[in-house]
Amino acid sequence: MFLFYSHVFFMTAGLLIMTAVVGVARFLRRKQWWLKIHRPAGITGAVCLSAGFATAVVMVYQSGDGQFEVPHAWLGLATVLCALAAPTLGYLQFKIRSKIQHLRLWHRRTGYAALILTLLSALSGLFVAGII
Repeated sequence: MFLFYSHVFFMTAGLLIMTAVVGVARFLRRKQWWLKIHRPAGITGAVCLSAGFATAVVMVYQSGDGQFEVPHAWLGLATVLCALAAPTLGYLQFKIRSKIQHLRLWHRRTGYAALILTLLSALSGLFVAGII
């Protein structure tokens, strides 16, 4: 049961942090300090989602069930991949200046996708757990 609660904790923290990250980028970009909040919070959100995903993998392994047999697992994997890609692309746009427009576009797209997938994963997780 500890792994289940750890999974819920990390995923909920990731969802809240990702929501804040998108909110800061969307509504507070005119503030000079927005990037100092956005960058570490985005990395923290991705780490939380990755930790939640790892606990889910261990939990399913210990239960003896097969991995990725329900849509919730596939949504979780897509969520983590987008959540890891977004800060990576955000970092790269400052390092590869010749591709900044392209990288910025994909950074934004993967960031929004990560947030949407996190919400969908949470809803499907509540369904799998029998809560809704």
